[in-house]
Amino acid sequence: METFTPQPTAIATPHRFEDGQPRNFEECKQAMVPVNDVLSQIGGKWTMYIIIALVNGPQRFSELKRKIDGVSQKMLTSTLRDLEKDGFISRKVTPSIPPRVDYALTDMGIELREPFSILTRWANANNQRIAEARHRFAAREAEEKRLSW
Repeated sequence: METFTPQPTAIATPHRFEDGQPRNFEECKQAMVPVNDVLSQIGGKWTMYIIIALVNGPQRFSELKRKIDGVSQKMLTSTLRDLEKDGFISRKVTPSIPPRVDYALTDMGIELREPFSILTRWANANNQRIAEARHRFAAREAEEKRLSW
């Protein structure tokens, strides 16, 4: 079986296919590298919460911390930096004592609302099916364990 190890890319340049679609497994693997890169960022535990919190406009760090229950200051800071680095949010520092820092969605961050909405609808529509599949899997594993002494 062939395996594929994604190679990190400094700047993920989308591969262009002549007819718009990968034609074989190799081209498909090539096309998935930037997808995996993006999914690793937006799939983070706190990313969706931050994006949702910023949908209605800029927020200060402390406002985000209050809105996102359970996030530590360290994780919020780290996730905000990653989102800023990737261009999903902007950070504006207003000189004052203490300094005021506001975070806002960029155009690219705003564009994430649509795929997040689609994914949310899909997850809600299939949540029960996933739970049932997990239950069947656990039951099968338990039965296999019981039979293998």
